[in-house]
Amino acid sequence: MTSLFTNVFAIGILLSGMFLMVLIMHLMLKYRDYTVKLPVDREQLLRIPAYGLQQQIQDLQFDLLGGLTMAVVVVSFPFATESIQKHITENSFPYLFAIIAVVGLIYCGRKTWKTFSKLTKLRLGHTAEIATANELIGLQALGYQVFHDIQADGFNIDHLAIGKNGVFAIETKGRHKRKRDSKSTSATQGKDYQLFYKDGRLCFPSWTETKPIEQAIRQAKWVSQWLTKATGEQIFSSPVLVFPGWFVTSQTRPPFPILNHKQLVKTIPAVRTQALSQQQVDAIVYQVAQRCLSKSEVGK
Repeated sequence: MTSLFTNVFAIGILLSGMFLMVLIMHLMLKYRDYTVKLPVDREQLLRIPAYGLQQQIQDLQFDLLGGLTMAVVVVSFPFATESIQKHITENSFPYLFAIIAVVGLIYCGRKTWKTFSKLTKLRLGHTAEIATANELIGLQALGYQVFHDIQADGFNIDHLAIGKNGVFAIETKGRHKRKRDSKSTSATQGKDYQLFYKDGRLCFPSWTETKPIEQAIRQAKWVSQWLTKATGEQIFSSPVLVFPGWFVTSQTRPPFPILNHKQLVKTIPAVRTQALSQQQVDAIVYQVAQRCLSKSEVGK
């Protein structure tokens, strides 16, 4: 009985780190699912090119990582178990190792929490950008040239739409819908999860923001300066700010379009930023394409 207890205790110590990390992720998932939800349903989005292959590649990458981890565990587990059993039977407690293990668990727990939080934000941003990209397909059917993820000077332009009525630098922002706001928003304003612009501020049900507006203006200004220099002609870029999944309205006139992603195809053709000839459109498209290609080559 003592031997069995020693074996179980030793295995429990060895697996305690994994159990702790799993517990942290489980609690964070439960808390996230209880408090917020994605603004759009991923299952309703159109599949991007090679989406299925991308999923298979990611699954295989996880399989490789799992295989490497399992190889380390399989080799080290028996020796570690025997070492712990020996310490227990000899009644000799390795205080130094215990302190190192506790410090390591605290570090790993904190790292897991930070990584999971970042992963949640990236997942939100990725879903929002895919939702916007799907809607921009409708602009391509109207003759617009659309580019995604254009690398700038230390930042990126989420989407760039180019047509005869101007150049549009589209910034997509993903914001979780807080479940506690659902009933209050519906009761007071008649719409679920409503966002409205008023006097330079973005007013969500329980918070306000200004930085997305400043960022969209700043990025559109960069696009204007870059394309003016690249094409040799004065080019103006209009900012567009998109919040997929939110019901977007304005109580005062916004300085540029602030939209739900479903409003893009209807709104952008009606905006007159700058009248461009086909020759100018072609020159702009060429410069954007060259930048995308050059950045891709640098990334390789």
